[in-house]
Amino acid sequence: MSLSYSNLPVYVGGPNSNTVNEATRYVSAIDANVSFSASAAAKRNLGQSVDSTDQFKFQGPRTTNISFKFILDTSVEASNSFLNDASQSAFFPIKIGTNFYKNSYLSNYSVSISPFQPVTVAANFISMNPPSGDAIKQDTSPYGGGTIPFNPDGVIYGYTCSVTNMDDVVGNVQSQINYTKEYTRTPVYALGNTNAETMLLDGVESEMNITSTGLENSIDYSGDKLASDVSVGLQDIDGTAYPYIGTLTMAAGARVLTTNYSVNGGDTVVTTAEIRQIDL
Repeated sequence: MSLSYSNLPVYVGGPNSNTVNEATRYVSAIDANVSFSASAAAKRNLGQSVDSTDQFKFQGPRTTNISFKFILDTSVEASNSFLNDASQSAFFPIKIGTNFYKNSYLSNYSVSISPFQPVTVAANFISMNPPSGDAIKQDTSPYGGGTIPFNPDGVIYGYTCSVTNMDDVVGNVQSQINYTKEYTRTPVYALGNTNAETMLLDGVESEMNITSTGLENSIDYSGDKLASDVSVGLQDIDGTAYPYIGTLTMAAGARVLTTNYSVNGGDTVVTTAEIRQIDL
């Protein structure tokens, strides 16, 4: 019998925690992916044939990557504290179904904003302490058996967001905005352990891609420095701001490093601009 998506809810615990409270840490996910990979290389020695019972050597730890996409909803927010800049050095416990992935660090997340569509976030983690030898385990009583507090009026849509100073970069009609934050980390290994327990935060970079109907100006060899903040306010239909991201901001001093435009016969010009900033 196959497993149903309804029995594989996603939960993300608090920063630097090893437990997950299902009643408060549910993520309104629309998909989830987990991949395990071993760092294997062929074992070949001079003067010897390959041993069919011992064909590989292992040169590093097993890698476990976790990704999921979810809808931003102001009524389901506590589980998304990993998006808070104050928690960018922390690890988080992740539970999918009843499989538990400890010491998970955020690798990157991207926010996608389109007119009349719910704002979605795609998050990618790497787990330093995943389960080993487990089967896929379903959760037959999601959210601790309680009612998931999903409120349609709390969903953040593209048309409920606010934009500031976008026309300093592109035309006055913006049709798509994608914001990505990338974290560079170094795992810390100890002698005698096969898994790293911690990761050091080396750098943080942000990128915003804006699709529009025009460009303010073409860039030169050093790009185009922003003279003022370019931002998107994430809020629901009632104007309630999403607390853990709040406003997606490319601050004054960030640079437009890529611009392009295209047009098809009988159509209007479509432009894109890429803004990047170094946060850490």
